[in-house]
Amino acid sequence: MDGDGAHALASDVVGYARALLAIPSVSGEERAIADYVQACLVAKDGWTVERIGETVIASCPGTQSGQGRRVLLAGHLDTVPGADGYQEDDEWLFGLGACDMKGGLAVMLALADEELVNPTTLVFYPCEEVAFDRNGLHQLGPREAFLAAHEQAVLLEPTDGVVELGCQGTLRLKLELHGRRAHTSRPWMGQNAIDRLGAVLTRLGDFDRRSPTLGGVEFRESLSPVRVEGFVANNVVPDRAVLWINYRFAPDLGIAEAQDRIIDWIGPLLTGEDVITLEDGAQGAAPTQVGFGSLIGQAGQVRAKLGWTDVSFLSALGVPSVNYGPGDPLLAHGGHERLSKAALSSTLETLLTWINDAGIGAKRG
Repeated sequence: MDGDGAHALASDVVGYARALLAIPSVSGEERAIADYVQACLVAKDGWTVERIGETVIASCPGTQSGQGRRVLLAGHLDTVPGADGYQEDDEWLFGLGACDMKGGLAVMLALADEELVNPTTLVFYPCEEVAFDRNGLHQLGPREAFLAAHEQAVLLEPTDGVVELGCQGTLRLKLELHGRRAHTSRPWMGQNAIDRLGAVLTRLGDFDRRSPTLGGVEFRESLSPVRVEGFVANNVVPDRAVLWINYRFAPDLGIAEAQDRIIDWIGPLLTGEDVITLEDGAQGAAPTQVGFGSLIGQAGQVRAKLGWTDVSFLSALGVPSVNYGPGDPLLAHGGHERLSKAALSSTLETLLTWINDAGIGAKRG
């Protein structure tokens, strides 16, 4: 292999990354990239490949027999909107999805070129970047039972080579505040809903954003106003103002508990006419290190996942899961993604070593 790996790798992981970056795959338009992934995997000797919509599931020889400890690796095919195409130099690949998460997809394809000791399944799925009800991983029907039969899973979200445990929960609240209309020349005749909104925003600034330590890692909560509306006309005191709030909460809370924390905090400012609606929410995942000791040891670092990922979904299926992949998560969605070629190779080798670790499970005969 190119680089300083401990042993030669059979795959061209950088070549896979180039090919994936060259295929546009904004959410909802993943057919071409799914076709490419499927074609690559069908060409692997002994691999079982199936297609469900734009989701591709591939298992190495022996996985269906159940011998050995089953390992699942997953990654989403889609990107946020942005400029297509890529560029590169000697050290870096640049382009939409380089971090989030075509680098991880390239590593998954490259693993299919290597000799895998333990039964391994790869899942490539669409629409992770949009509404939960479109997420391909959540639409597998009876095949969910197959995924649930795995003992460990790695979601190859960008983590910059750090093993990230669990994930935060997320919710979005819509708060509709009411007032009374009046002419702006006589505002005392009404009640300005935007003024009320300002008081709520001030109080939210003092909200207790917790930083609990769970499973040996520290989660850092965030609460952010993300959208406001409030307008009738330029000469009218508005009688309605709307605020949307996003709360990223530690996984020791459920969605209802997280919602109650916000409502209890702003409750003294609300009236009986005000309306609070939970528009969206997803449960977090508790962190676990069980079964991932050698992976954490090789990576050298571990921390909490500050964000929601499908580790939540996999954990809900009963599959202990972590986040680990190439690419800096701070560059995701920013329009200036870049990916180190060396990080691709090192991630591949680390995951290959972990999958083939005799401590994970028995070798196939």
